[in-house]
Amino acid sequence: MTRKLLFIGVIAAALVLAGCAQTSQQLRLGPQAEVPESSIGDGHQVAVRVEDQRDDRVLGYLENRDREPGELTSAVELRHVVMDALEKALERNGFTVVDWSDEAPRRLKVQIIDVEHNVSAAVPRDVETRVELRSEAHRDGSRVTGRTTARGSDQVTHRPDADDNARYLDGVIARALERLVTVDLLDFLTDEE
Repeated sequence: MTRKLLFIGVIAAALVLAGCAQTSQQLRLGPQAEVPESSIGDGHQVAVRVEDQRDDRVLGYLENRDREPGELTSAVELRHVVMDALEKALERNGFTVVDWSDEAPRRLKVQIIDVEHNVSAAVPRDVETRVELRSEAHRDGSRVTGRTTARGSDQVTHRPDADDNARYLDGVIARALERLVTVDLLDFLTDEE
Protein backbone atom coordinates (compact mmCIF):
# COMPACT_ATOMS: atom_id res chain seq x y z
CA MET A 1 0.00 0.00 0.00
CA THR A 2 2.85 2.38 0.86
CA ARG A 3 4.48 1.66 -2.51
CA LYS A 4 1.19 2.46 -4.27
CA LEU A 5 0.86 5.78 -2.43
CA LEU A 6 4.49 6.62 -3.17
CA PHE A 7 3.96 5.79 -6.87
CA ILE A 8 0.79 7.90 -7.01
CA GLY A 9 2.63 10.75 -5.26
CA VAL A 10 5.49 10.60 -7.78
CA ILE A 11 3.04 10.61 -10.70
CA ALA A 12 1.11 13.55 -9.22
CA ALA A 13 4.32 15.52 -8.68
CA ALA A 14 5.43 14.80 -12.25
CA LEU A 15 2.10 16.04 -13.61
CA VAL A 16 2.28 19.23 -11.55
CA LEU A 17 5.82 19.91 -12.73
CA ALA A 18 4.88 19.11 -16.33
CA GLY A 19 2.15 21.72 -16.09
CA CYS A 20 4.79 24.34 -15.27
CA ALA A 21 7.35 23.16 -17.80
CA GLN A 22 7.49 24.95 -21.09
CA THR A 23 7.90 23.00 -24.25
CA SER A 24 9.17 24.34 -27.52
CA GLN A 25 6.85 24.55 -30.51
CA GLN A 26 7.66 23.81 -34.12
CA LEU A 27 5.41 25.90 -36.36
CA ARG A 28 4.08 25.03 -39.81
CA LEU A 29 4.04 28.40 -41.54
CA GLY A 30 2.20 29.24 -44.75
CA PRO A 31 1.72 33.02 -45.17
CA GLN A 32 -0.36 34.23 -48.09
CA ALA A 33 0.28 37.80 -49.21
CA GLU A 34 -3.01 39.33 -50.32
CA VAL A 35 -1.83 41.29 -53.33
CA PRO A 36 -4.42 42.30 -55.93
CA GLU A 37 -4.41 39.99 -58.93
CA SER A 38 -3.40 41.63 -62.20
CA SER A 39 -1.63 40.95 -65.47
CA ILE A 40 0.95 43.71 -64.96
CA GLY A 41 3.81 41.20 -65.27
CA ASP A 42 2.67 40.29 -68.79
CA GLY A 43 4.61 37.02 -68.64
CA HIS A 44 7.96 38.71 -67.93
CA GLN A 45 10.45 36.40 -66.26
CA VAL A 46 11.82 37.49 -62.90
CA ALA A 47 14.56 35.66 -61.00
CA VAL A 48 13.77 35.55 -57.28
CA ARG A 49 15.86 34.77 -54.22
CA VAL A 50 15.13 35.00 -50.49
CA GLU A 51 17.97 35.18 -47.96
CA ASP A 52 17.66 34.79 -44.20
CA GLN A 53 20.04 37.32 -42.63
CA ARG A 54 19.20 36.47 -39.01
CA ASP A 55 21.90 35.03 -36.75
CA ASP A 56 19.45 32.79 -34.90
CA ARG A 57 16.81 30.57 -36.49
CA VAL A 58 14.51 30.86 -33.46
CA LEU A 59 11.32 32.76 -34.34
CA GLY A 60 10.49 33.74 -30.78
CA TYR A 61 9.62 32.51 -27.32
CA LEU A 62 6.62 31.32 -25.36
CA GLU A 63 6.98 31.93 -21.61
CA ASN A 64 5.62 29.67 -18.88
CA ARG A 65 4.41 30.79 -15.43
CA ASP A 66 8.00 30.86 -14.19
CA ARG A 67 8.97 33.08 -17.14
CA GLU A 68 11.08 30.31 -18.63
CA PRO A 69 11.02 30.55 -22.42
CA GLY A 70 10.17 27.76 -24.83
CA GLU A 71 11.59 28.26 -28.32
CA LEU A 72 9.37 28.74 -31.37
CA THR A 73 10.92 27.43 -34.58
CA SER A 74 9.73 26.78 -38.12
CA ALA A 75 9.25 23.25 -39.44
CA VAL A 76 10.63 24.50 -42.78
CA GLU A 77 13.45 27.01 -43.24
CA LEU A 78 11.92 30.48 -43.09
CA ARG A 79 13.52 31.55 -46.37
CA HIS A 80 11.60 28.77 -48.15
CA VAL A 81 8.35 29.84 -46.51
CA VAL A 82 8.83 33.48 -47.59
CA MET A 83 9.99 32.40 -51.07
CA ASP A 84 6.81 30.38 -51.61
CA ALA A 85 4.58 33.32 -50.62
CA LEU A 86 6.62 35.76 -52.73
CA GLU A 87 6.48 33.54 -55.82
CA LYS A 88 2.69 33.21 -55.50
CA ALA A 89 2.31 36.99 -55.16
CA LEU A 90 4.38 37.62 -58.30
CA GLU A 91 2.60 34.91 -60.28
CA ARG A 92 -0.78 36.44 -59.28
CA ASN A 93 0.46 39.55 -61.06
CA GLY A 94 1.42 37.85 -64.31
CA PHE A 95 5.14 37.26 -63.72
CA THR A 96 6.92 34.01 -64.49
CA VAL A 97 9.27 33.19 -61.63
CA VAL A 98 12.57 31.59 -62.69
CA ASP A 99 15.65 30.31 -60.87
CA TRP A 100 18.03 32.93 -59.53
CA SER A 101 20.82 34.23 -61.70
CA ASP A 102 22.97 37.29 -61.03
CA GLU A 103 22.79 37.90 -64.77
CA ALA A 104 18.99 37.82 -65.11
CA PRO A 105 17.69 41.08 -66.61
CA ARG A 106 14.87 41.15 -64.04
CA ARG A 107 15.56 39.94 -60.52
CA LEU A 108 14.21 40.43 -57.03
CA LYS A 109 16.04 39.58 -53.83
CA VAL A 110 14.25 39.69 -50.47
CA GLN A 111 16.19 39.51 -47.23
CA ILE A 112 14.71 38.49 -43.90
CA ILE A 113 16.29 40.97 -41.50
CA ASP A 114 14.44 40.13 -38.30
CA VAL A 115 11.57 38.01 -36.96
CA GLU A 116 10.32 38.17 -33.39
CA HIS A 117 7.25 36.45 -31.97
CA ASN A 118 6.92 36.44 -28.21
CA VAL A 119 4.14 35.30 -25.90
CA SER A 120 4.23 36.42 -22.25
CA ALA A 121 3.31 34.24 -19.29
CA ALA A 122 1.03 36.72 -17.50
CA VAL A 123 -2.71 36.45 -18.07
CA PRO A 124 -3.85 37.99 -20.26
CA ARG A 125 -0.89 36.90 -22.33
CA ASP A 126 0.67 39.55 -24.55
CA VAL A 127 1.38 38.27 -28.05
CA GLU A 128 3.84 40.50 -29.93
CA THR A 129 5.03 39.82 -33.48
CA ARG A 130 7.49 41.78 -35.62
CA VAL A 131 8.88 41.01 -39.09
CA GLU A 132 11.43 43.12 -40.98
CA LEU A 133 12.18 42.53 -44.67
CA ARG A 134 14.40 44.27 -47.21
CA SER A 135 14.14 44.06 -51.01
CA GLU A 136 16.45 44.79 -53.89
CA ALA A 137 15.08 44.69 -57.43
CA HIS A 138 17.17 44.95 -60.61
CA ARG A 139 16.05 45.57 -64.17
CA ASP A 140 18.49 46.05 -67.01
CA GLY A 141 21.09 47.90 -64.93
CA SER A 142 18.64 49.89 -62.78
CA ARG A 143 18.05 49.15 -59.13
CA VAL A 144 15.29 49.83 -56.59
CA THR A 145 15.44 48.97 -52.89
CA GLY A 146 12.80 48.75 -50.21
CA ARG A 147 12.50 47.96 -46.53
CA THR A 148 9.49 47.34 -44.35
CA THR A 149 8.57 46.32 -40.84
CA ALA A 150 5.20 44.79 -40.01
CA ARG A 151 3.90 44.30 -36.50
CA GLY A 152 1.04 42.55 -34.80
CA SER A 153 -0.13 42.37 -31.21
CA ASP A 154 -2.88 40.65 -29.30
CA GLN A 155 -3.89 39.64 -25.79
CA VAL A 156 -5.25 36.19 -25.06
CA THR A 157 -6.30 34.35 -21.92
CA HIS A 158 -5.12 30.93 -23.10
CA ARG A 159 -1.68 29.60 -23.98
CA PRO A 160 -1.42 29.77 -27.79
CA ASP A 161 -0.68 26.41 -29.38
CA ALA A 162 1.55 25.90 -32.42
CA ASP A 163 -1.33 26.54 -34.84
CA ASP A 164 -2.22 29.82 -33.08
CA ASN A 165 1.38 31.01 -33.13
CA ALA A 166 1.71 30.04 -36.80
CA ARG A 167 -1.39 32.11 -37.64
CA TYR A 168 0.05 35.16 -35.88
CA LEU A 169 3.36 34.86 -37.74
CA ASP A 170 1.69 34.08 -41.09
CA GLY A 171 -0.37 37.26 -40.83
CA VAL A 172 2.58 39.52 -40.07
CA ILE A 173 4.86 37.92 -42.68
CA ALA A 174 2.08 38.34 -45.26
CA ARG A 175 1.63 42.04 -44.34
CA ALA A 176 5.38 42.63 -44.69
CA LEU A 177 5.38 41.03 -48.15
CA GLU A 178 2.30 43.04 -49.17
CA ARG A 179 4.18 46.21 -48.26
CA LEU A 180 7.20 45.16 -50.36
CA VAL A 181 5.33 43.90 -53.42
CA THR A 182 3.81 47.26 -54.35
CA VAL A 183 2.51 48.53 -57.66
CA ASP A 184 5.66 50.67 -57.93
CA LEU A 185 7.89 47.60 -57.57
CA LEU A 186 5.82 45.64 -60.08
CA ASP A 187 5.92 48.57 -62.53
CA PHE A 188 9.69 48.75 -62.13
CA LEU A 189 10.07 45.04 -62.93
CA THR A 190 7.92 45.35 -66.09
CA ASP A 191 9.10 48.63 -67.58
CA GLU A 192 11.06 48.36 -70.78
CA GLU A 193 14.11 50.54 -71.31
